[in-house]
Amino acid sequence: MNVLTIDSSVLGYRFNAELAGVVCEIETNYRCLQSTLCRWPPGRPNSPEVDKLSMQIFVAPGSARPARRPHFRGLHHVVVASFGHANAFVIDLLRRRICARISEGGARDSRFWNEILAPIAIGVVGPTVGVAPIHCACLSRDGNGLLVAGVSGAGKSTLCIALVQAGYDYVSDDWTYLAEGQDGLIAQGLESRVKLLPDAKAHFSWLTNCPLTTSLNGEVAYEPPASSFGGRVLRSCKPRWCIFLDRLPGSQNRFAPLGGDEARLRFQSGLEPLPLQVSTASKRRAEILEHIAHLPSWTFRYGSNPHLAAQDILSFVSSQTQQVMAWA
Repeated sequence: MNVLTIDSSVLGYRFNAELAGVVCEIETNYRCLQSTLCRWPPGRPNSPEVDKLSMQIFVAPGSARPARRPHFRGLHHVVVASFGHANAFVIDLLRRRICARISEGGARDSRFWNEILAPIAIGVVGPTVGVAPIHCACLSRDGNGLLVAGVSGAGKSTLCIALVQAGYDYVSDDWTYLAEGQDGLIAQGLESRVKLLPDAKAHFSWLTNCPLTTSLNGEVAYEPPASSFGGRVLRSCKPRWCIFLDRLPGSQNRFAPLGGDEARLRFQSGLEPLPLQVSTASKRRAEILEHIAHLPSWTFRYGSNPHLAAQDILSFVSSQTQQVMAWA
């Protein structure tokens, strides 16, 4: 088996699926893989070849489940993600292809595919297929998307849940995947769990019934599914505004306008560098980032509990919506 491709003669099953808006052409020797990926929507027909991701998945006998935390190695445009000795993925950014050899136990593990492999795959190869992974949460209300960004520890996830309980729909928590649609920017999420640090229990008593676990980055956290705290879970929305969190305990909640250049720099700080071999992907990502930077943006300094902060954001964004409708 060549490291960057698998002989198609041993991969007798083919189907399309969609991941964060990206059409994945999947070839495998394992018929049941399509059932494992049943929550990935069917791929859209007539999608441009340049925006398709090829996945060749060879399934070998064995019950070994993928390790929760992967080991990464990379060289130029090739990244290897190993989830234990029996489950390894080779990601070729230049050819927009993922080749994998996994165990049958791994092929049946839907949580691994939906919550671990999917974010890694789109996070690494997304820019080569027209999707920019951006480090921010995304909420939606009446079809209007709100991007919520902030440095680690700013309380983004906690505030995200409070916003859902205040009436927003949930799209994503930690990473949002932005692309150019027919009518402008579209923000999309994946089926990953919400990560909440232990102190979030002070604001959400129902976390008492959730176990603490070790997340992919090594932090001890609660990781409830997005559907567990009420509100609708949407796959996508049209982003309208950006808010950058600045948490200062004891301070009053306050909004301040943020210019496009500063918004761009803040989003850029969370981007992974791309290899020189995929310079076209770098250019496409920069164009998406430029469009994000043109969205109306504010900083939000807050020191109150997340429920009060969510109400202030809800009122503020509602006033912005009314202004837009009045101008129209």
